[in-house]
Amino acid sequence: MDFSHKIVWRLYSTGVAAAAALATTKAVSAGWRFVTGEEPPEPNDPHTPPGRAAAWVLLLAIGVGLSQVLANRLVARRWESYTGAPSPLRSVNLRL
Repeated sequence: MDFSHKIVWRLYSTGVAAAAALATTKAVSAGWRFVTGEEPPEPNDPHTPPGRAAAWVLLLAIGVGLSQVLANRLVARRWESYTGAPSPLRSVNLRL
């Protein structure tokens, strides 16, 4: 992969990941309001009960993590269909 493809890949994947994280944060916040009838807690506020803060952080982390996996898969598929070359994600070897 040449330098220009690396830059395009980084811009494209970063943009999609940022949009996915923002949309997920809004969706999880709306879901919290729907279920609890209250605004999401501020986990760093010392007056927020620890269980409530932990629940909010856990829900948000799961939501954003899942959206990042789905966004990465979408970006990789689209990259491969447009360029005909494997995405840089496939070239990363993550074996332990």
